[in-house]
Amino acid sequence: MTSVGAGGSAAGESAAGAQPGGDDSPGGTPTDPPRPARQTSFAAELEELPPRPRLALPRWLAPLAVVCVVVLLPWIGYLAVTLPRRARADHYDLAWIGFDCAMWAVLAALAFCAVRRLTATGPVAAVAATMLCVDAWFDVVTTHNRREFAISVLSAVFAEIPLAIVCAWVAINAERIRLRAYHRLRLQWQRAITLAGAVDGQGVTETVTRSVTVTESVTGTPPAQ
Repeated sequence: MTSVGAGGSAAGESAAGAQPGGDDSPGGTPTDPPRPARQTSFAAELEELPPRPRLALPRWLAPLAVVCVVVLLPWIGYLAVTLPRRARADHYDLAWIGFDCAMWAVLAALAFCAVRRLTATGPVAAVAATMLCVDAWFDVVTTHNRREFAISVLSAVFAEIPLAIVCAWVAINAERIRLRAYHRLRLQWQRAITLAGAVDGQGVTETVTRSVTVTESVTGTPPAQ
């Protein structure tokens, strides 16, 4: 009877010690409670790279543009056949003054956006380049004599066309800057995925190794020691 009681008491103590939070480690130090398993890892959450930036345009815009291109071709042919070589236009001065005022407003908006370094600088520069080309074209083809024709050609060659080229360069360069910014963001996202995978349990050594690999593949040169 005594041996049975002692055995039962030992079994009870063993069962009590097996419970969570008991003195399960040597020296009587209680072990830490098990951590709950994480549902999703950092790497899994970051695995989706940001997509290439695309304009959120309505679906009907592209078909509308195609229809306009197709319809405009026969209209140009019709005008080429029916329009007279000479015509008297009413409000000729108002038409040119209104166009020049609109071009002034666009150039003023371009100056404001350029000074403030706004993202609208590119689109406004594209509009300015278009209006400068239109102004040069109609200045040249609507002249009445040789003197006005020579002045219009010189103005187009030395003023309007160079300004239009500069504005077009600004518009194209602004788009390139946005693309480079997206490229840098994508590279940073890839490095974040690499580091997140290391945090999920791959170790500090592998983190550094993969970071160096990503840096070398991007820049083409090993990082500075």
